[in-house]
Amino acid sequence: MADIHGVDHVQLPIPVGGAAQARQFYEELIGLREVRDPALDRPGTLRFSLGTQRLDLTEGRYTGIAPQAHLALRALALPRLTARLRAAGLPVQDAPLHDRGRIYVEDPFGNRLELIDAGPEEGPVHVSRYQLAL
Repeated sequence: MADIHGVDHVQLPIPVGGAAQARQFYEELIGLREVRDPALDRPGTLRFSLGTQRLDLTEGRYTGIAPQAHLALRALALPRLTARLRAAGLPVQDAPLHDRGRIYVEDPFGNRLELIDAGPEEGPVHVSRYQLAL
């Protein structure tokens, strides 16, 4: 039996002063919910709920990322999300995956996101402790 149970969080870099732009992208365009945790909150760090996991964005010296590095997320209503991203002027790359929709888009800082259609059988994700921390 593996000692690792699953992913708790993913942390991506953002440049110093990028918090407002990150909120606009991740909260308003992508639709993630920001969460607060008094034990972890500090200036320059944002946290967003990813179902039972969490996405952390931390300001700091920003050097970019390797082009193949990315965060893959399952998305409900991918066509609607794709339309919202395109309407915001973001370049979206269609990349169907077998019988599922899939797109690639970059956040305002060059972090690559792979968004895969969750399909109707997956339904909404469960509430996490990070959603309850509000």
